[in-house]
This record gives sequence, structure tokens and C-alpha cells, in this order.
Amino acid sequence: MATLDQLKTHIEKAKTEFYDAVKKADDKKNDLASRQKKKKVKRLERKVAKITAAEKMAEEKKKPKKERKSTSEG
Repeated sequence: MATLDQLKTHIEKAKTEFYDAVKKADDKKNDLASRQKKKKVKRLERKVAKITAAEKMAEEKKKPKKERKSTSEG
């Protein structure tokens, strides 16, 4: 599985590819290549969010249950 740093570099590369595809497209809204690039960027961003959420949940699991409830309530 990719690390967070690797994913961030992949996202930057995918974003530049997406911007280039949008510039080249005639019909910016319905261009297939630009839509695919945008999809890739969103997918990678979701993957990063999933990894960070999993790390956060792992940290929460280390705390006693009473502390977890009090921090989640505010």
C-alpha cells in the first residue's frame, strides 16, 4: 500500500495532468480525458482521507473508553 507521501506526490502529478487536459479540451465540461483525470484526483484524495481517518481512529482506540466519549461530545 502506498504511503501518505507517495500519495501526495501522485495527487500533485494527477492535478497537473488534469489541468493540462482541461486546457487541451474543446468541450471543457464533457471531455472524456479531463473527466477521467478529475476522477483520478478525487479517488487519490479519498484514499488519503481514508488513511488519515484510520490513523486517527487507531489513536482514539488507544485511549480508555470514557475519554473517547468525552472528547467526541465536545
